[in-house]
Amino acid sequence: MIHYYAFKQNTTMKTTLKIILLLLGGLLPVVFACNSPDPKPTESTTLFLQHKGANMPVWVRGNGQSNKIVLFVHGGPGDCAMCYRPYLKGIESGAMVAYWDQRVAGASSGQVSETTLRYAQFGEDLLLVVRLLRRQYPNAQIYLLGHSFGVELAWQFLTSNDNQRLVSGAVMVNGMFSYYNWLFEVREWALREARKQNNAEAMAYLTAHPVTRENAATVDWEGIYRWMYKLGGNPVSLYSDRKFVINYAFASPNTALAQFTHGKAYHYYGAVESRTFEKGALLSTVRVPVGLFWGVKDGVVPLEVAQATRPLLTNTSVTEVNFENSWHEPFVTESDAFANAVLAFVR
Repeated sequence: MIHYYAFKQNTTMKTTLKIILLLLGGLLPVVFACNSPDPKPTESTTLFLQHKGANMPVWVRGNGQSNKIVLFVHGGPGDCAMCYRPYLKGIESGAMVAYWDQRVAGASSGQVSETTLRYAQFGEDLLLVVRLLRRQYPNAQIYLLGHSFGVELAWQFLTSNDNQRLVSGAVMVNGMFSYYNWLFEVREWALREARKQNNAEAMAYLTAHPVTRENAATVDWEGIYRWMYKLGGNPVSLYSDRKFVINYAFASPNTALAQFTHGKAYHYYGAVESRTFEKGALLSTVRVPVGLFWGVKDGVVPLEVAQATRPLLTNTSVTEVNFENSWHEPFVTESDAFANAVLAFVR
């Protein structure tokens, strides 16, 4: 059974919910808006999707007159949506932004079986969120904004059934279409950096662990990944941003305690599910406009992944935007430029 809920935010409701949060110690899913800058967004609605044990909130904020909705499909898996709002607020000036917390992520709740943490289920959840938004805003155009793991979910959605007819476009930010292609490029990125930095230990390990189509599902990806980080693949830490930490802890509906307990739930994803992800052959079926937005310095999902994605999108228009001073999260390091690029795309 699928349940939908929607309500408008108001001062009394926000106050009441904050009181509940204090009384219950943040153990229940509580929804309230982050502090909004002036001018206040013209649209401030919270929706709920209940499906297969998960209670998933969707916060809609921004320019209600635009009739444009940018649906943020966050990364992780197990990350949060509204905690990134400080970096995405620039988009709200020209569009509504829908911040959706996926099952077993952020402020979502419920009794969720680990067996539902599969690409097919996430894709189904995303489909239901899109339908919920279309029901609430029947005249609005919806654009997906996937980041990292969220890109995998966006490709899952777009290449399933006739889902893509429900959206007007999709922006993919530093995310993969193929596990093999991703891990191959991470290892290549790390090996190049090891040579540049004359790191003999890293070169020895990476040389001894090549990535091929045949061994991609069994090779020690964690070892390759650790070296990528050690070599500077993503030196930006959100937790070194004091404003982000304060917002994350006090002004975001995300439950910080839950945020650090999600890892175990995704064991099967990391050990099995993600290693089977391959959408390359299906990208030719995508017909909605696609944006490939990339932090050029990223080692987590290197620019070469974007370069491999582009020629597979043979039946649609593609907008490529590179952020030269960014790593894995260009909306964090180049927030204004990123927001402007997203708005240009949806316009």
